[in-house]
Amino acid sequence: MPLIERTIATSRPRSDVFAYLVDFANAAEWDPGTAESIPRDASGPKVGQVYDLAITWGSRRFPMVYETTELIPNELVRFVGDGSTTRAVDTLSFEDLPNGGTKVLYSADITLKWPYRITEPFLSGKFKQLGDEAEESLTRVLGSL
Repeated sequence: MPLIERTIATSRPRSDVFAYLVDFANAAEWDPGTAESIPRDASGPKVGQVYDLAITWGSRRFPMVYETTELIPNELVRFVGDGSTTRAVDTLSFEDLPNGGTKVLYSADITLKWPYRITEPFLSGKFKQLGDEAEESLTRVLGSL
């Protein structure tokens, strides 16, 4: 199962970075594989909040449903996604940097469902590319908050 792990540093304070990333509706702005992310209710980020996503893979779009399963303010947020081809667990944790900025530790643990699972060995380069693109995009977006 592919595991994408990246570390992003920004000069922004932890509370600002957390406030932005805890709202998975913003995923389409920083995740190159997410075309759209729409919360099912307007009550804001919380455990149990559900988001309907359109995920892109090449020229195709796939629906996925993500749910916030863990949330520790300014420390950690975890989202679990489920779609017809994929299950994913995205975790973001936050640490202060000595300069007042924030270090974000991002991981996406992706499991392809049967029969797609048999293609995993051939897709490692594509998953690395997705991780690299997410890291670049997160760095750019967090720098402009």
